[in-house]
This record gives sequence, structure tokens and C-alpha cells, in this order.
Amino acid sequence: MDVAKTLAEMAIELEQAGDPDTVLDQVSHYARLVLGADDAGVLRTHSRSSIETPAATSDVVHRAHRLQAELDEGPCLDAIEGRATYVANDVRADPRWPQWGPAAADIGVLSAVGVRLATRDRGYGSLNIYARRVDAFTDRDAEVAEMLAAHATAAFAAAHEAQGLRTALDSRSIIGQAQGILMQKFDIDSGAAFEFLKRVSQHENQKLVNLAEAIVVQRDANARPAKPGEASQTT
Repeated sequence: MDVAKTLAEMAIELEQAGDPDTVLDQVSHYARLVLGADDAGVLRTHSRSSIETPAATSDVVHRAHRLQAELDEGPCLDAIEGRATYVANDVRADPRWPQWGPAAADIGVLSAVGVRLATRDRGYGSLNIYARRVDAFTDRDAEVAEMLAAHATAAFAAAHEAQGLRTALDSRSIIGQAQGILMQKFDIDSGAAFEFLKRVSQHENQKLVNLAEAIVVQRDANARPAKPGEASQTT
């Protein structure tokens, strides 16, 4: 396999993906392909015992990740908090993870590579590649995994930022619509409408955008023509 060509193809696909979860899913499949592995996926942590697996090529990845959270050890967790890259070519006998290794072997994982996904300012988790045979990964494979992780991190960070911007724009649009409804209903200006939304959201302890969305949905519901029989039921 021409690794450089494959990485270039992956970079193009990642740039076009747009959605952060799609980025992670594509990287996982490329990681399995390029390293000749059996499985790959991404681990993200909220704490060492609270994890998520947003991308995985099989259920084995989910199980391997859950074991690391349950046992509080493993190469994928350590790649997030320790060194950037960990390689294990016989997890059954690796002294670094005396509990996880045998448990992972029981589900078919015998070799593993864990690589951190992070920019200089922010960590996103780890990219993890698994094989069902011993001595599956070389030093060169670890270097390739690091290149995959670098591409993945850049693409994920860009997609995550773009998604945040889209969400912010959508929120502004919804809030603007709600302001317009209040301005028309109460004959007030936009500033007064916004202050009204703020007061109600604070009093009701709900996000302003959720309150705005409820106002818009209610307006749309009231604007729909009544179905036959509805008018008689409400009178």
C-alpha cells in the first residue's frame, strides 16, 4: 500500500466531511486499513471512568474501551494523559496494564496502538488501533498512526469549530424570530423584546434559545389550520 497516497486521499475526504463524528468515523476506517489492523476507533473521556466511543469499526472497540474505564488502565487512556503514543504487541504480558491486558485478550485484542488526538491548546481523546494477533505493529506503524492522528485532529478541530458556528447562527436566528413575535404581539421594540426573553429565561431557569424556540413553535402551531373536529373539541 502507498501510505502517502492513502493519507492524501484521507485528508481530502476529511476536509469534505464537515461533521465532527463523520471525521472520526472515517479516520477509524483509514487507520484499520493503513495499519492492516482488525479494528480501530476513537476514545473520548469526561473522566477516566466516564468515556464515550464516538467512532468504532466494530463492537470490539467499544468493549476494549469500556474495559479500560472499568479497570482504570490501558493504552488508550494513557495516550490521553501520559505519553502521546503507546504500543503493545502482546497485551497479555504487558506489565503496564496487568488487568486490562488479559481482559482485552479475552475479547480478542492481542496488540494495540493508542495515539493522542490533541492540538497545542486542546485534547480531543485518542485514536486506537487493535489487532487480534501478537506482534502486529512495528515502529513504522506507530509513526503512521501518529500521522493519522495529526490529520484527524486538524480535521476534527475544524469541523467542531464550524459546527459551533452553525449552532450559534441557528440560535441567533431562532432568538431573532422570537423577538419579532414578541414585538408584534406587545408592540415593543427589539431591545425590550430581548430583555423580556432574558427575564423569562432566568425566571424559568432555561436557556434563552430554548425559550425562543418554544415561542416560535407555539406561533407556528397557532398558525396551522385546524383539523376537522378540532374546533368543536375546544369549544
